[in-house]
Amino acid sequence: MFDSQENLFTLFWANISIMKKSLTLLVFGILLTCSAYPQVSSGNLSLIENATISGEWFLGFGYNDNENISTFNLKRGYFTIRTSLNDNLSVRYTQDITTDTEGSDIGNVEMRLKYLLLRVDLKNIGFLKNSFLEFGLVHRPWLEYEQKLTGYRVQGKMFTERYDLISSADFGISFAGLIGGEIDQEYQEKVSSYFPGRYGSFCFGVYNGGGYHALEKNNNKIIEGRITIRPLPDFMPGFQMSYTFSYGKSNTASNNADYRLNIFHLATESHMHKLMLQYYIGLGGHNGDNTDPDGLSYSNEGYFGFAEISIPGTKFSVFSRYDKLISYQDNEMIQETFIAGLTYRFLRNKVLLNYDQNEYLGNYTRIYELALEVNF
Repeated sequence: MFDSQENLFTLFWANISIMKKSLTLLVFGILLTCSAYPQVSSGNLSLIENATISGEWFLGFGYNDNENISTFNLKRGYFTIRTSLNDNLSVRYTQDITTDTEGSDIGNVEMRLKYLLLRVDLKNIGFLKNSFLEFGLVHRPWLEYEQKLTGYRVQGKMFTERYDLISSADFGISFAGLIGGEIDQEYQEKVSSYFPGRYGSFCFGVYNGGGYHALEKNNNKIIEGRITIRPLPDFMPGFQMSYTFSYGKSNTASNNADYRLNIFHLATESHMHKLMLQYYIGLGGHNGDNTDPDGLSYSNEGYFGFAEISIPGTKFSVFSRYDKLISYQDNEMIQETFIAGLTYRFLRNKVLLNYDQNEYLGNYTRIYELALEVNF
């Protein structure tokens, strides 16, 4: 283990150098358009001195009864560097570490970019507080919110990402913030500090559409947004209602596959529970998989339910999830997923013992897994 943050940066100096070169042109261009903000002074600010390092690892050991194989595996890994340029400007660099599952490099652990962005913090605008802009390889509005809300990305992908309906990150620009300032500090400390708007939060943006792991195959751009309302911040602070939409074309060269996504989401949480319900309706998917031989999009509909209940007096909780996706093709193509498990939390980390069953066209895949989430 290293004795200081400077030693960590010695190890990752090559990565930081690449990040600085990649961001220089982007930062320079944005600075020219942000004359209201003070310019960066090289004499009183250093990227390295102000940087922070964080990481998130999802590790697992699972048995797949369909393939009759057990494996230790790296489910996902994230390594992030953040630094402030001044009071209004900051940058983020996140590497996505995963195991290659296809092509000539199958089985290799590969690294790719997840986020590479410049953030511009804005002055409060009326009822919209703590708002900001992101430029570059940025968060898309929905999955960042849903993953933070459930806290179970370590188990697997969220509903819409699991069925290739949406991506969590993309090249583009986002505008996000809180509604009505922040909810009280007690709630943030005991329940959740993610998206702590007193009356809700929002995010809207324009993106390539194919996601951070895909090349742009057409000239179309996706418009995507999320609006979340916390209607009773004093009486029921954990109750939130969300609507998310995506509008554009799927990421196909033919450019004739319509992409529509609408999500209606209800959530309630406290220090003892989380309950969520979600309804999805739309056309196609972001990458063009849900299309017919002529490249036209299929209509889709789906449902998602999630529950977690803490066991009083312990660090354990039980959780369960149910997904159903219906694709209206020549015949209805239905996928159903059932997940259940036991969770133990320690420090900022968790261990899961879970069961994941997926049924598609009468074929069942069952996975029994022990998963570990490590945050630092």
